[in-house]
Amino acid sequence: MNTTLYHIPYSNSVPDELLALYNTSFPADERRPVDSILSLIDNHDSPFNAYVIKADNGFAGFITTWDFDDMLYVEHFATNPELRGQGIGSDALNMLMELADKPVVLEVEPEDSNPLASRRIGFYRRHGFMLHSDYKYIQPPYTPESQSIEMKLMSSATIDPDRARTLLYKHVYRAE
Repeated sequence: MNTTLYHIPYSNSVPDELLALYNTSFPADERRPVDSILSLIDNHDSPFNAYVIKADNGFAGFITTWDFDDMLYVEHFATNPELRGQGIGSDALNMLMELADKPVVLEVEPEDSNPLASRRIGFYRRHGFMLHSDYKYIQPPYTPESQSIEMKLMSSATIDPDRARTLLYKHVYRAE
């Protein structure tokens, strides 16, 4: 299958499939409000970027990122459940890491929280990511109605977790 990654330049080019997959792939407390995503896409001064993953020219998933000077943070990454297991997510992650040319950082649920969390961590480990298991990290809430969530950081290279946390809290969650 031919996998490609396309940058979404404007909110009016966000496919409906992306928003549907976003809403079904992440629990409410792990989702940024859709209007916030669309606004960030249109703000070209923001470090936020959204990408569509295509497989054989059909919608296969998406990735949203925050591009900082010393790291690329993956906020959300999902592939179409019907296409999982075909290497599309691996191809997209490899393309993103090549495009980033700096450490890639992401949040994952703790390994023992559920079977899917363990599988996700295994997926990222197979791509060279390391789990910062000893680092206590709490994902701040996206909205006043949301809950904070215990998570773990993973990175594709050695990072300073405190620096990553500071960037995420300040820019992504606006918690500091």
